[in-house]
Amino acid sequence: MARHRTRGCADIARLARSILNGKDQLHAAVGRFAAGFFAALGRPRIERVFAQELASRIPLPIDAQLTAAARGLQIAGIYTCLVNGHPLADCACLHDVLTTEGKERLHQLVRGATGDWQNLPYGVGGGVAI
Repeated sequence: MARHRTRGCADIARLARSILNGKDQLHAAVGRFAAGFFAALGRPRIERVFAQELASRIPLPIDAQLTAAARGLQIAGIYTCLVNGHPLADCACLHDVLTTEGKERLHQLVRGATGDWQNLPYGVGGGVAI
C-alpha cells in the first residue's frame, strides 16, 4: 500500500482500517472455532477445513454496523481533506475507499453521507440552528 502524508485524514484512515481488520479477525476466529468443534467431534480434516471456511464467511450480526462505522469515518476523512484544502491525491481515506469499494460505491457513500449531514445542527457541519 502506498504511503500517504501524515496530514489530513491519515489517523482517521488508520482507525477505519482497524475496524475493518477487526471484523476480518472476528470472522477468522469464528472459523477457527467451527474447525475446533468439528475436531472435537472427531470429524475428518476435510470436514474441519470446510467448516472453517464456511463459518468464516457467514455474515455476523455486527458486520453491517462495523462496516458502516468504518465507511462513515472514511467519508468524514475525505471531507476533512476537502475542507482543509489538502490534495485529494494524498487523501488516505479516499484511497482506501476507492481501493476496496470502487468509484461507484464511493459516489453512493458520499450521497448517503450528504443526506445524513444535512440533518446535523448548525455549526456541526450543516443543518439549521437549534
